[in-house]
Amino acid sequence: MIILAIALALAPVLALGMFVYLMDKYDREPLVWLVVAFIAGALSIYPAIFVERFITIRTVGWHYTDFKSLTIDAFFIVGLTEELVKFSILRILFYRKRFFTEPMNGIVYAVMLSLGFAAAESFRLLVASDDVYSSALIRSLTAVPAHFVFAVFMGYFMGKARFTFSSRRTFLVFAGVFMAVLVHGTYDFFLLASWMPNGFNYLSFLFLAVSLVFSIKLILRAQKRSPFVRRRKWLKNLEQAKQPEFKDYLAGQKELLKKRMWQKHKKNNPNWDE
Repeated sequence: MIILAIALALAPVLALGMFVYLMDKYDREPLVWLVVAFIAGALSIYPAIFVERFITIRTVGWHYTDFKSLTIDAFFIVGLTEELVKFSILRILFYRKRFFTEPMNGIVYAVMLSLGFAAAESFRLLVASDDVYSSALIRSLTAVPAHFVFAVFMGYFMGKARFTFSSRRTFLVFAGVFMAVLVHGTYDFFLLASWMPNGFNYLSFLFLAVSLVFSIKLILRAQKRSPFVRRRKWLKNLEQAKQPEFKDYLAGQKELLKKRMWQKHKKNNPNWDE
């Protein structure tokens, strides 16, 4: 049972982890640090659970049937706590490392942390589930992609902050945490309203699908901001310059330029004798 739960918990996580690893196509991260990020994310579930339980007992309680309590739980207890825990690890362990060389790295490490968190969360729930297969399928289509989305929003802004002017870094870091909490809280808000009609809960799946599209766009945008894009173009141009065809092209351009300069000079000096 435990082995099955581990396998089912890891399957969607590994798929998304491989996806973000392959999307980091210019300067891929050391695998050992990706494993460290994944393990750190898995372990971070315990302080997150402790804080969430501590605050929940003293505020909204475990059962609520109104939007005020739901908002507090979704955004401030669950969303804020979990995203702050993951942000703290990202900021302390990875943000200042020398291998953090491009904006895409913010997404990569944030996603690996978040997938570790999602794997640990899935394992806890699957072990206690009466229907492991159904629970695993549901989580692979909802909770795991959701944690992936939260991480992309945070990681995009963290990566952007790492390679910008110092005056903008605080704002961008705050924006990353804010967006992760906002998306996380909105998803949970629709999902946890158990007293509402089923159609209301389905809004969380629609919101997740839209957020996934935006996440892919952010990943592609982070790729374009990589300094290695310009470096690759420069190397490509350098290789082209070594080809005989390119040398002939330059020689032709040189002769054309000399001809234009001669015509311009002759036009400005009509009485000049060659």
